[in-house]
Amino acid sequence: MFYEYMHSYPDIPSLARESDVVVYAETAGISYYIAGDGVCRTKADIKILQSFKGNYKKGTKIKMIKDQGYASVKDYIDSLGTKDERRSCRQKYEQYSNEALKHIYVLQIEQDDIMLETGQKSIYFLQKSAYYNTDGTYARINGPEGEYMETEEGYFAEVKTFCDYRKSIETRGDTGSEEEEYQVFTLDEMASQINESK
Repeated sequence: MFYEYMHSYPDIPSLARESDVVVYAETAGISYYIAGDGVCRTKADIKILQSFKGNYKKGTKIKMIKDQGYASVKDYIDSLGTKDERRSCRQKYEQYSNEALKHIYVLQIEQDDIMLETGQKSIYFLQKSAYYNTDGTYARINGPEGEYMETEEGYFAEVKTFCDYRKSIETRGDTGSEEEEYQVFTLDEMASQINESK
């Protein structure tokens, strides 16, 4: 899937300025749903490890939506808007019974994004999103641009550039140093740049 955003942010302070909430958080729970018209979404509970902007205390859980997810082919087809769309899509899977389609899944993920996993830690730049829900659910600013994922080495990298790095490794077959391929930050460096926005 590909989403176009109005503009991009040149740096971390400008991203933080536009955010309602900026938190370092760990994914505590994930559920998937189909929002209609064949769009899959992930609803996550994220547990605050440190709050940089907003009034959340450590240990608090908040809800976040990502434009990604899994759905059974049956649910995917059923969510399509018109009878013609449903019929056309069903023809692509004509070799499968309706029962089998309950156990075959489609995956949707935004370009340059990473599928959310339980236990994953990231720094999120979030805005309240009435579009997705009315119960205080948040969404990342500009999708992947609004997330800096923690690497195995304990650094933080923007999800989009992290994806670019992984693609370059797959293309070249190279195993070069991560630090040489994309910009990474320590937690203190991230905090310092976020504080520049205040």
